[in-house]
Formats: sequence, structure tokens, C-alpha cells
Amino acid sequence: TIGPQWKNMVFLSAVAPDQGRERLRKFRLVCFVCAAFSLIAAAVTAFVVLKGKDQGTNPMALSKGSDNEKNADNAGEEEEIPLPMIGQSNDVPLDFSGKGTNEAEGEGGEPEGEAGGSTKQYEVLDMVGHDKTSFTQGLSYGSDGFLYETTGLNGKSKIRRINPTTFEVELSRDISSQYFGEGSTFYTDKDGNDRIIHITWKSQTGFIYDPTTLEQLSLFTYTTTTPKNQGWGITYDDNNQEFIVSDGSQYLYFWDRDTLAEKRRITVTRSDGTEQDELNELEMIDGLVCCNIWYSDEIICVNPQTGISEKEIDFSDLWSKEERESAGADVLNGIANGGDHILLTGKLWDRMYKIKLLV
Repeated sequence: TIGPQWKNMVFLSAVAPDQGRERLRKFRLVCFVCAAFSLIAAAVTAFVVLKGKDQGTNPMALSKGSDNEKNADNAGEEEEIPLPMIGQSNDVPLDFSGKGTNEAEGEGGEPEGEAGGSTKQYEVLDMVGHDKTSFTQGLSYGSDGFLYETTGLNGKSKIRRINPTTFEVELSRDISSQYFGEGSTFYTDKDGNDRIIHITWKSQTGFIYDPTTLEQLSLFTYTTTTPKNQGWGITYDDNNQEFIVSDGSQYLYFWDRDTLAEKRRITVTRSDGTEQDELNELEMIDGLVCCNIWYSDEIICVNPQTGISEKEIDFSDLWSKEERESAGADVLNGIANGGDHILLTGKLWDRMYKIKLLV
């Protein structure tokens, strides 16, 4: 293309000297500028390549921006992968050999303390069977050693006695279909007789049973928070000879063992000061009222005098929500104090877990 342009320049210079000289001058200027830029670009490229070789990095990679600069800064450092911990949410399967695998450990297998970033909250001791048709509402061990369970839903509510070794149902009785069964607890009355008390959801009606036969001995009525007056969970404080009742609100009610009259009520607050409602199944553990929270995998343990939560335990990794849903199981609900272990289960669960609290 240069050749013909020069020919045109020569021809134009011959026929029109002034115009030809001007065109020629502009053309030479353009050629000079292009040559200068080419030389500068070649020099810069050579400098960058030589500089990159000296530093042992890829200059083209560094031109991509801050992400590559961060990677270069972290070169040679191993990525820290956090270990799964009991009591914190993750999808790592549990080992039911008695030690549990979802725990943070430092060197030598010792649990990490604050320096490790967390402390495990519980240890899984064992997993045992459970009737997956049970819509569990109440669960408690009796002083006779047996496990007692009440289940819900109209037309499906039951009271059951379960063998504490095999966890097979030994005796079961249906509740009248007009009642939606709720929480229950084992206790000893003023005459020294073992009994089970059982409440219902919306009927404001409760029952007393003989634990040996599961025969109904008496019926009573009650009120909680108006206007609903529901019954959800119930447990027994043997030291103070009183029942503690929940109704789904932020209140816990304290009933006299012998008269079933309300003695007092407290408002439950979390450790951060916020009120907590949806209190469901209850159990006395080490002087605290431990509460399932409906549609939550947390259990909070409340001071019965102040109402303040002193322990807040996350059980979301006990049996993950995703696995429960695929198995047709519902929410965590059911706490029984076995002395050397705590037994946990849920509505329509095919399993129960023996655990040990570490907090």
C-alpha cells in the first residue's frame, strides 16, 4: 500500500506542486508517530517481562486485579478448614459409638476452648429407636425406670409406656378423639403414689393416670393465657412440689402439685434480653427448666425464679433439617432427663438420641 501512495504523491507533486508537498508532509508525520508508538510499546513489554522473571511471578496474571494480588500474598500458606463441632450447624454425619464426631478438637484430641473459637455444647452417647408414627408432645422418665410418652393430633393422641432398655412400646392407650394430646410428666403425689399428669392443646382439660396401667384416674380443667388458654408442655419440679406449664406464649406457669392452682408465672427472656415465646415441651434439668422452642432446633434452659435463659443449646446438627424432611420427620420436640443422659426426640422421628450436656 505504501508503493502506490508514493506514486500518487509524485504524480500530484508534478501536476500540483503545492498540494503534493502538503500531502507528503502529513504522510511523513503519520509514519513518524506510528513508528514512535511501536518502539515505546516494544520497550514497555520487554521491561515488564524482564521484571516478572526477576520476581518469579506471572505479569499477565497480576494484571487481572486484586483477586490475584490476594492469591499472591497468600501463596505458600495452607488454607485453614474449620473442624465440625457438636452443637453447631453442619452436615457432617455423627458417629454413635459414644464419642460423637461433631466436635472441635485441638492436638491430642482435647476439645478446643475459647482460643479455638468455640466450645462443644453436647456429646452424642447413643441413638435408639422410636416409633415414627408418634407425634411426640410429652416425654419423661419415671422413678420406676420406664419412659413415658404422650402424642398429639385429634384421633391419634396416645399415652405410652416404653421399655428403657429396648425402647419398645410396652403399653399404649388411646386418648379420646375429641382431645389433641400435649405434654405430660411423671410425678409422685402427696400420698406417695406414682402418677402421670397430661394436658391437652385447646380443650383446657387435663388428666391424671396410673403409670402401671395407664388408666385414667381423674380429669381437671385449667386456664393459661387468655383468650386462647392452650396447653403445650408440662414438667415437674420435685424440690418445690410444683408443675411448670407452657402454652406457646412467653410465659411459664407454676401450678401447685396438690390443688393444680396457679401459684405464679414468669416471662422467659433470652440471654440477650429479648422475650422468647413458642415454648413447647419442658424438662427440669439441674434446677433449670429446659424448653423446646417450636420450629427451632434450639433448647433453652431457664432459671425458674428469674425467667432468664442460662443455657442456649443449638441441636441443628443432631439430625439435620434436610435429612428429617426427606424422612418425613417433623420438628425437634421431646426432652427426658435420664440422670446419666438426656433423651431427645421429635415429632414423627424414627429415632431418639442419648446425649450428655457439656454446658
